[in-house]
Amino acid sequence: MNSPQTINGLMRHLRNDCKIQISGSYQKQQLTSYGYYHGYKGYRFAGNSYRQIPYSDFSEVVAVIEYDNNLKAALYPELMFIETALKNIVCNESVKGLKLGTFEHLYKERMSDNTTNTKLQSKRLKLRNSVYAKLAARYHDEEEKENQMVRHFYHRGEDAPIWVVFEILYLSDLAGFFECLNEAVRENILKQMNMFDISIDANKNLLSIMIYTLKALRNSVAHNNIIFDTRFKDRKISPVLKKWVEKETGIQNITLYSLIDYIIIVCCLLKRVDFSGTRALTLLNKYKEENQRLQNSVASEIYDHIIQNNVPAKVVGLEAYLNV
Repeated sequence: MNSPQTINGLMRHLRNDCKIQISGSYQKQQLTSYGYYHGYKGYRFAGNSYRQIPYSDFSEVVAVIEYDNNLKAALYPELMFIETALKNIVCNESVKGLKLGTFEHLYKERMSDNTTNTKLQSKRLKLRNSVYAKLAARYHDEEEKENQMVRHFYHRGEDAPIWVVFEILYLSDLAGFFECLNEAVRENILKQMNMFDISIDANKNLLSIMIYTLKALRNSVAHNNIIFDTRFKDRKISPVLKKWVEKETGIQNITLYSLIDYIIIVCCLLKRVDFSGTRALTLLNKYKEENQRLQNSVASEIYDHIIQNNVPAKVVGLEAYLNV
């Protein structure tokens, strides 16, 4: 059917066509607040439209919505923390020993090996063009106060320092930046983060693979898209990442078809960049709490539809890994 024009019409549609009980002013207000997509349509299935969730009451729909929202709220600060930390780590290691702290100088000195590798050289040229395009866009955009830092240096006749460049890079740009670095620099960064394993990652691109993998989750969380069923997934798991995570954590069958797999990757990074040592465990405990809350709020067939049967074992394995 076409989207109902009124909330009352949508309530009738849910009762008559979807066999979902909904009534009263409270549930009407819930549906009004969440809207048609976030109030029902986006949550009517898990994974793909063929896997319809067998709701019988609108309270169950709300429970899944709140489950999804609470997971996004738990993940958002951790993903932002990781993004900032990785930018700082890559930036600091990239400029070590350089005479000048500009992108152009870094580009010439730190993105200069394997010059006969046409694929790599093409990536480097695209990265350089992208960086200067972003700097130009920020320079011309006078509306945003944060762009003043770009204009500040160019008005003094200076190139923007590399830390300014890192401030304007998107997460995917950071992954590309890492890929373009000289092999020795990438190796140093991986060693600093205790992620270097030549037996698994011969090309020394594990960090960029991780970043590319988490980008879709990060963007979905930031833009309030649905995440509980990993419908945001935009790539198959890299064999390098799969082998490394499974060896690192002892948790098997990392596939990215369940949100717990992304949380495992997030926790692997948090373990390396959070020196308080608390953020990863806090995230895991929040995930466990939300799973329990969901289980208490919906019928067992709905819970089983959303939480894969290997999730409890992965949670136990992740808890053991984080407590080492």
